[in-house]
Amino acid sequence: MHVYGCKISYYTGKVETYLRYRSVPYDYSPTVGNEKKLIAGAGVVQMPVVQHTDGRWMTDSTPILAALEAEQSEPTIYPDDPALRFVALLIDDYADEWLWRPAMHYRWSYEASRRYAAHSLYEDLIKGTRNIPAVLARRFLTRRQLGNFVKGDGVTADTWDHVEGAYLNALDLLQAIFEQRPFILGETPTIADFGMMAPMLRHFSQDPTPAEIMRARAPAVYEWVARMWNTKARSGDQGIIKQIDAALRALLVEVCETHLAQLRQNANAVTQGQARYDQTIQGCAYQQVPSSRYRVWCLEELRREWNDLTVEAQTALRSTLPADASILWDDTPFAPSNYDVERRAPFNKAINVFGKGLPPG
Repeated sequence: MHVYGCKISYYTGKVETYLRYRSVPYDYSPTVGNEKKLIAGAGVVQMPVVQHTDGRWMTDSTPILAALEAEQSEPTIYPDDPALRFVALLIDDYADEWLWRPAMHYRWSYEASRRYAAHSLYEDLIKGTRNIPAVLARRFLTRRQLGNFVKGDGVTADTWDHVEGAYLNALDLLQAIFEQRPFILGETPTIADFGMMAPMLRHFSQDPTPAEIMRARAPAVYEWVARMWNTKARSGDQGIIKQIDAALRALLVEVCETHLAQLRQNANAVTQGQARYDQTIQGCAYQQVPSSRYRVWCLEELRREWNDLTVEAQTALRSTLPADASILWDDTPFAPSNYDVERRAPFNKAINVFGKGLPPG
């Protein structure tokens, strides 16, 4: 395999964790300097893009893991129990799409973290590939990321505490789980764990500001990050919990109140043709956040997974999940994403989460 990405990239870390878990050898190259190759192969420059050993190009971390997992022997990272499998996929989506905002905030809003990130990005992506002085490159990276992915994604003085609360809540909820078991759903990693590694590895456990918070507030989470990075697949029973317990349900309440609420409001905005929209999450009002056709597809995928569940599994989950989860089963219409209609992901031509890669101006 060949992974094109960045050494401090959110989703590159998620895919690398999986490849290490499966002992799949891979090479690494930065995306910068390889743009023409990536566009020709994958249709977009994202982090990561993976070229399979058979030459095919793959994008989008969750479909990448699903495709590679289909090539592997047991045990699978997808729980056998249908309800727990859905829960694992829901947590993966939450980690991918909701925790992105606090991850970018902690990286670029605090001086120590943004100096570390700008230097790392320069060394990995720009040095030797672009004839730009280091000081100017770091200044450009900081301005671009802070402007587009923090301030441009609804982080203001009014939402600051809620954005940081998203991270702190995730830490507290995961800490409670890891005090009981080594992984989110039991004795072995599932897609829920690999999803959580996206924000927790390369952002929250490495960027100076959130890393210090993690070590002090949630040491079991800090330990889990290292355990995930070092864990290798083993044959035998999955060792998955038999039912949703109190600690897991508390995490699911947070997932539904934040991520599913965001997906509903985003889908409404896309349906209405809005490039930006106002959303309210857990009583916090976010002004003019960017809408995303890709996140409509995320909702479509979750709804498809929900509809594939047995009536028994749906009934069990509906009695456990909060009211915010009703977007999974109600008949609320929204405009289709028209993405991956042939269901070829991760081998399709990808799209960015935000239009051309940046939130709309």
